[in-house]
Amino acid sequence: MKRMLISLFAMAMLVSSSASAQEVKREKIAKIVDTKFIVVTSSLATSTIFDTETTFVAIKNPGVREANPVMRPFVNAGRPATYAFLGGVDTGIVYFSYRMKKSTNPTIRKLWWVLPVVATASHGFAGGFNLRFTFR
Repeated sequence: MKRMLISLFAMAMLVSSSASAQEVKREKIAKIVDTKFIVVTSSLATSTIFDTETTFVAIKNPGVREANPVMRPFVNAGRPATYAFLGGVDTGIVYFSYRMKKSTNPTIRKLWWVLPVVATASHGFAGGFNLRFTFR
């Protein structure tokens, strides 16, 4: 009987510690996906849309084509293919950024924002460059 009570007590302690571990895990996730993370990733998605749409508007003009050799096959295939490819790339960037922010290394944790901000700036630059050919 004494063994049974000890076993039940041990199981109750394990279950309660498991529940509190889940609460801690939720708190950690909440700290990783904070307002800064959402703003940076939303900016990445917005700049990707800006770049893609200005590309498709610009290539309607005669003599204008996609100059990026990596993106050319996707742009030639149409919007769905372009968005599928760029959506996958952006998802990878966001995941990598999330893993960096979640890292235990403080240097890596501080630099989580660099890759999405660089990608956002490059899409913004490319979209602005596309605007030159849009209003011809």
